[in-house]
Amino acid sequence: MKSVIEKQFRSSLTAVVKAERLAGRVTRRLDYSENDRMDIAIAVTEAVNNAVFHGNHQRPDKMVTVRFEIGSARLRIIVRDEGAGFDPDSVADPLTPENLTKPNGRGLLVLESLMDSVQVRPTPRGTEVIMVKRR
Repeated sequence: MKSVIEKQFRSSLTAVVKAERLAGRVTRRLDYSENDRMDIAIAVTEAVNNAVFHGNHQRPDKMVTVRFEIGSARLRIIVRDEGAGFDPDSVADPLTPENLTKPNGRGLLVLESLMDSVQVRPTPRGTEVIMVKRR
């Protein structure tokens, strides 16, 4: 049996804070360790931050959707923006020497290090980041 919690936020810094709080409320109900709950909160924060700033360019007329699909064996989190989209394969490797000192470009690496799986895919109205954490 799966339950779903979905919220939409206007593209602003406030969305990042609200999504992090929502992730905390959702994961407190589930059987995750404190470390896993922290990893999930950081991943949601990073994905929503990317959606707000890179996807929607902080346009308040655009929304960020955060969906938690709670299953018995896993938590699936989908963060969707309404931006122009991007090709994740075009993101430079943040671990190469020339990219180590750049102030951004590590978001996907962070997500992949915290979650069990991460997918990025275009949608007709933006980009979806799909993250899974097994229980």
